[in-house]
Amino acid sequence: MKNTKQPLLKSILAILIAVLTALPQTILAADNQPMYEFQQAAQYTHLKWPNRVSPKISVQLNPLVNYSGIPLEEREEKPEYYYHGKLPQAMQRIYADAFRASRFFNPDLQPLPTNTTQEKANADYQITLILDDYKLPFKYAPDDSWWQALHDETDRWLQHPPTTYIKLTMKITSGSKKIKTWLKTTEMTLSNCDLNRFPQPSTAHNNRDITTRAYLSTTPGQTFLAATNYLILNAIQRLEQEAPLGRVSKRFGQEIYLTSDSFNFVEGSQLNLYYDHSQKGKSTLPAGKIKVLKAMQNQAIAYPLTLRADHITQGDWVEMGNKQSQYKPKSHFVAANQCSEVVTAQVN
Repeated sequence: MKNTKQPLLKSILAILIAVLTALPQTILAADNQPMYEFQQAAQYTHLKWPNRVSPKISVQLNPLVNYSGIPLEEREEKPEYYYHGKLPQAMQRIYADAFRASRFFNPDLQPLPTNTTQEKANADYQITLILDDYKLPFKYAPDDSWWQALHDETDRWLQHPPTTYIKLTMKITSGSKKIKTWLKTTEMTLSNCDLNRFPQPSTAHNNRDITTRAYLSTTPGQTFLAATNYLILNAIQRLEQEAPLGRVSKRFGQEIYLTSDSFNFVEGSQLNLYYDHSQKGKSTLPAGKIKVLKAMQNQAIAYPLTLRADHITQGDWVEMGNKQSQYKPKSHFVAANQCSEVVTAQVN
């Protein structure tokens, strides 16, 4: 009598894999976990961000700081090149593109000129991405002849690419808005089994770039994308802790006219008012409270509650209190290879 258990088990396993790979998308939130590996890291290779109603935050994206020891170059190559070769300048474009995709930022990747004072004043914040470490799946080849020799060797022995490791840091510093310097570091590891068949698509700025598409089809490319997306998610959480600001545009008697580039006013809400000092900017302590009488999106008319109207002048600041962030993306992962694990870890 034939043993029918083994074919039956294989059939059940195939059905289970099909079901689990079609699980609903995981909603991701910022956290303090410093390291992600394999399927946990793969969650960040494609994020679907919600629409943002409020005005976007403008950021100056400084050029990628590379401490990995592997230089960047601008050249068009097939995907297999990036398992041994130099890093593509497309990483700069992927970095900016991921910020655009978040719908939270309005990024500018133009390199800063020597005289940066005015450029910094035009953006709300400065952001720098630092590549601390990058371990390719195969030994790094510093030139084409060395690369060809290494590639021929891996082909000869039918070697599958092992893991890719990255250590990446994001730094936020002041632009036109003041902020205490913020640093966040993450480490990510992906194997060939964790490749996403549909990595995060490029926006209209970058969707025809052949190098970007080739690089993002590899574990080095998707590891960089995952780490960048994770840091962007945490940067959003950090910037949402900054209370949105508005300004007094004019005063007419008891009526105070307000405008804001970062939030819409709500009728009946009470705002803290801060005096503006020509030398020091916004005062540290609030002068008092005002109440919104009429709101017209990012403009409003208010009246004073706890201070005199004649003490309020054009340019003074108003501050909206912080609120709990609801800006969380969903992860979209479809396995590119059959060896992929079928269970995606939850991120709290």
